[in-house]
Amino acid sequence: MADGYCLKTVDILLILTMALSLSEIQEKLNKPERNAQIAKAIRQQNRIKFHVQCSIDRAWNTPLTEFLQWVDSLIPKDKAKIFQNLFRHPIKTNEITGIIFDKLSRVFDGRNPAFNYQFITTDERDDWEWYRQEILDEPNIWQTKGWENFKTEHNSILIVDLPETQTSELPEPYFYWLHIKDVISYKVADERTGIMEWIIFRILDEESGKTKIAVYDDSFYRVFPDIKTGGVLSAPIIETKHDLGYCPARFFWDEPLTLEEPDVKHHPLSKELAELDWFLFYHTSKKHLDLYAGYPIYSGYAPNCDYSNPQNGDSCDGGFIRGKDGNWKYETGGCMKQCPRCGDKRITGAGSFVEIPVPREKGDADLRNPVQVTTIDRSSLDYNVEEEERKRQEIIDAVCGTNTELINETAVNDKQVTASFENQNTVLNRIKKGFENAQAWTDETICRLRYGNLFISLNINLGTEFYTLTAQTLRKQYAEAKQAGASEAELDALNTQILETEYRTNPIQMQRMVILSDLEPYRHFSRDEVLNLKAQGLIDDIDLFIKLNFASFVKRFERENTNIIEFGSAIQYDNKIQIITNKFIDYANERRA
Repeated sequence: MADGYCLKTVDILLILTMALSLSEIQEKLNKPERNAQIAKAIRQQNRIKFHVQCSIDRAWNTPLTEFLQWVDSLIPKDKAKIFQNLFRHPIKTNEITGIIFDKLSRVFDGRNPAFNYQFITTDERDDWEWYRQEILDEPNIWQTKGWENFKTEHNSILIVDLPETQTSELPEPYFYWLHIKDVISYKVADERTGIMEWIIFRILDEESGKTKIAVYDDSFYRVFPDIKTGGVLSAPIIETKHDLGYCPARFFWDEPLTLEEPDVKHHPLSKELAELDWFLFYHTSKKHLDLYAGYPIYSGYAPNCDYSNPQNGDSCDGGFIRGKDGNWKYETGGCMKQCPRCGDKRITGAGSFVEIPVPREKGDADLRNPVQVTTIDRSSLDYNVEEEERKRQEIIDAVCGTNTELINETAVNDKQVTASFENQNTVLNRIKKGFENAQAWTDETICRLRYGNLFISLNINLGTEFYTLTAQTLRKQYAEAKQAGASEAELDALNTQILETEYRTNPIQMQRMVILSDLEPYRHFSRDEVLNLKAQGLIDDIDLFIKLNFASFVKRFERENTNIIEFGSAIQYDNKIQIITNKFIDYANERRA
């Protein structure tokens, strides 16, 4: 939803289920459901991880093996061997996906985010604000661990759990991401939200190092000793009843890849996996070109050398010495031994030398230059560089929207800027909605476990707009709008957007700049412009004095009082601005006297 996500009790009551019996659990362990969907989800994530996770060592895994097998099918065996030798970790697509996720992480940088929680009394609300920030580490955990799971484990399951032992008066629920590879079986109660009817998965006991089987449904948290396939389930180690009325588990991401397979979730890179494979192939193949593209190829007539050493049987072969046994001779440093007669007449340094037979017959033409230099066409080299950059940018644009750097750095018209802005916002809003839904369900479930009926509802909104344009670009728009005769209200809106973009990571400085903006007279006019207005009799001396001496008046006020942020913090903002303005008027009158 554009205005945030609000989870209501009615959404949960529609998916009530019944608790699983021990015989049903045993049956589902013997014949797990959704095995095919789990396998497809794991395969999809592995392909994504191959391009996203930065690996220093070359670990042979399924995606890498499949990629190299695909390369083998495209090029000859000798070239494929060179390709494998050139293929190194970290791979180039790690850089591309890193840029992509840096751009998409703006979803947490929206303007005016809102987290509203309603309880029967303020005591529960105060406790929740403490609990969510100090114990659950919200909202930071969604921007860190949640973002990392979104990048490579988007098919994971959100689990809201309870500790074995309660240490305080209120229950202490917590949540975590369960990786899909640890899921044994599950059943979805609501395809729209991804909430489970029940789920069975393996957990690791950190103390014993052994795995256990967890079974969560709409009534119980149950943990059993692990069993092998076909084994008999024993009594539960832990059995805790909860009053949620629904299973405390749901898919982390609720957007399906296809309607036919809703359990395999959509990922920003899903549609670009083939292009990422192709880019990696193209980039590595270009390295093969780079091996020889920078070095010239020399060609010339083969020297007519008949050098031989009758004492040891050494002889010249193409400028290098072969022994009597037919093996090459080497110097002490490991280099091939050059012929003492013709070796110094050949190429020295980088490059290759190709020998051309000397014409033997009387009628053979001898029109060739004695030595020629062959280099690779510069346009061909430029094409490979430009094509790689084009493919790289094409992938980034396909995932993130139109290239913001292009919009920020080049002259474009208003329609292009608007189209780019809307395109990027569409992508970010799609991701924003997924995180809002996931956090809303998680917080709703935790609040119901901790506070019961004392919790009413919640609404989560990560913001309505995102910082997709730089402050520099916004200043250009501001200048164009001013030149075009935009109204004061339009210029005020653009000025506010510039300040929010420029100082979004420094709220104290942004607050200061907003106050200064409200204090400065004729803030949309330059010094020269106000002087022209004064010459035309359109402004009075006081406003002119304040405008021309604004910076010095601010410094003097702060020396005599305190900084403008802290000054008047206990009174209404309008009164604060008026008091400071009156003081600036006093300063101006002193200057005039």
